[in-house]
Amino acid sequence: MLLRFKKKLKQLRYFNALYPFTKLPEIKFVIYTKGRTGSTVLTELLNSHPGIFCDNEIFNISETKTKIKFPFVYIKSCSKRASFRRKPVYGFKMKIEQLKNEHDYKNIGKFLKKLESSGWKIIYLRRSNILNHTLSGLLSNKTKVFHLRNGKDFSHEKFTVDCRHLMDVMNYFEQLEKQEEESLTNVSYVNIDYESDLLDNSCHQKTADRVFRYLGLESQPVKTSLTKIIPEKLSNIILNYDELREVVGNSKFRKFLP
Repeated sequence: MLLRFKKKLKQLRYFNALYPFTKLPEIKFVIYTKGRTGSTVLTELLNSHPGIFCDNEIFNISETKTKIKFPFVYIKSCSKRASFRRKPVYGFKMKIEQLKNEHDYKNIGKFLKKLESSGWKIIYLRRSNILNHTLSGLLSNKTKVFHLRNGKDFSHEKFTVDCRHLMDVMNYFEQLEKQEEESLTNVSYVNIDYESDLLDNSCHQKTADRVFRYLGLESQPVKTSLTKIIPEKLSNIILNYDELREVVGNSKFRKFLP
């Protein structure tokens, strides 16, 4: 009977939360973000710190395999992964779409406030350039290349952008960002912007140090071998770039054109 109960707890991913011999992390944080915002870069930078274990998207349905009915017990269980690695600091990535669409949580602002009240530090990672954000996703979906390392060649034939689809996705991202900002209204957080804080490698140490201070940690040298996929000149990769410029130029998103 007891063995069956333990097996069920493990299947539901709550077992570690109830296991008394594994310590909880001393410091906890969450990276609240969307896809293609540089979260993997930020994770690698933070994991350069010897005291940090920054996890992946623990609410991704491909990770959980099922809806998580008791999210705070689940988070507590996941947080003990840091102790397994002898790290005192634990963090994880989380997207609003995962909470709303995959797990049916209704009040994300209340969810974040409860995290904050439980001692979690919140890092809000966003992209200020919605056009490049959208194109990054479209290019990755087209090429199936989601991350690129230094020294790795990336070449792909030019592709045609469906401009109607492009505008739909940009509008979606704009609405999603509004929802994110609304959910953060009553919580404290540190803001990281991809374009300002992560795009240029020379900003990485300064950005990481800002997060370390926010977490109450000493500075440590950081590095990542990840590099951007989108080229400086969009015309080098987009076959119908002139059409794209015209469509975006005649929209509310014109300011994001280079």
